Amino acid sequence: MSIVQQSDGDFTAYATQRPNSLEIRGKLPFQMNEGAVTDFTLETFINNLQLDLYRLMNEEAKDEYLEKYDALDMFTAVQEINRELAIVKLENHFLIDFLERNDPKMLIGLKTRRITASAQRRTTTTSSVGSARLSNATPRRSISSRPSETVSMYNTSQSNYTGASKKGGPPGMHSGQMEYRLNYKSKCDMAEKATTEVEKRVNEIESKAMQAIKLLNARIEELQFRYDETDETMKNFQLHFLKDEKDIVFLETAGEKQIERKFKKFINNWLKNARALLSTMRLRITALHENCQQLRSDLITKSDLSGILSAVDFEQLMIKRNELLNSLDEKNAHMAGLKSVTGKASLAMSEEKQIMMNIEEESKSIANKTVDVIKNVSQLEREAKAVEEENKKELKILQSLKEQLERYQAPSVNQYVEKKDELLMLEKEEKMLQRKIYILNMKLNNVYKRCAKLQ
Repeated sequence: MSIVQQSDGDFTAYATQRPNSLEIRGKLPFQMNEGAVTDFTLETFINNLQLDLYRLMNEEAKDEYLEKYDALDMFTAVQEINRELAIVKLENHFLIDFLERNDPKMLIGLKTRRITASAQRRTTTTSSVGSARLSNATPRRSISSRPSETVSMYNTSQSNYTGASKKGGPPGMHSGQMEYRLNYKSKCDMAEKATTEVEKRVNEIESKAMQAIKLLNARIEELQFRYDETDETMKNFQLHFLKDEKDIVFLETAGEKQIERKFKKFINNWLKNARALLSTMRLRITALHENCQQLRSDLITKSDLSGILSAVDFEQLMIKRNELLNSLDEKNAHMAGLKSVTGKASLAMSEEKQIMMNIEEESKSIANKTVDVIKNVSQLEREAKAVEEENKKELKILQSLKEQLERYQAPSVNQYVEKKDELLMLEKEEKMLQRKIYILNMKLNNVYKRCAKLQ
């Protein structure tokens, strides 16, 4: 395939043209140079390998199949294939640049590169290796059976002709064609273009990376501030809850509501401090705004007097500035002292407040315990009164029993036996009388029934 320049007046067009093998054979006599012979020999050797069948074999069959070939022949064939592949990659690279940019100068030097590569191959390749073995080879075919891998050495050599001139082209070239060669200047231009493109991409990447780094640094600073705030809050939380061992015992034994109450108190105190800090910051910002407005007005007034002022005025201003700076340093030192005093006072107040809260909780717990004790004492008093009343009743019963025992006379054994015998006899008589009464009642009922029937 070649690039053809067609000129029609002022219009110039570039088109790809694939050489026709029949036309070339009709115009040119069949001549094969050493490079063509080498290509033909290499392709014949590759066709004899029968790679299609080799791919279908297993490992043992592959080993047996490869034993009958010479290692040197295969090594030289692999070298030739690698060289041809490198040349084809280079040609494809130039062709891609041409198709992307539509610049015919991109195709300069392909034929020169092919000629130099074939000359190097002729000098390095031994012509005697494998010539006798490959004399009875099959006709020339492509290297692989797949369309994507079909590479013809003869057609590849024909792709070197990117254009041909009307006067000095090789024999057999079409009229109106022009041949290009790649010189060092064009190579340098291509390299410069590539470097400029790479520099542009690198600059874009650097700008994007710097923006991303700035955003990440800002995010890191924000997270660091949040971490410091949470750390300080955690320390305050520990100071508020875990001062001594009693607090740990309280947290272990306290209920959920008590812990929730303490946590709410801590959150409320923290919110109060945060609101106070925000108010101080707002006041400071307003003061700074007012100061800036005053300074702007001073600058505006001084800009009107810029032509009148002299070096002495500037010296006086510097002296006044130094005095103001000294006074500001003194005020800052005084404020720092006041802040330290107020900080210590607030810390002492918080400690005392915590102590008072602990005392209040202890007093509440003691009051609850005393109420429980009073309830228990009153219940015990009621129980004691009930027990005393029961004791009085039991004493009365005991006294009556003692009196009965004092007046009681126990009978003898013979008297007890006689009385027992009398009791048994009387019980028998009672049973007999009850039976007689039952019988008489039955007779009476029968008489009543008869009388009723007679009536």
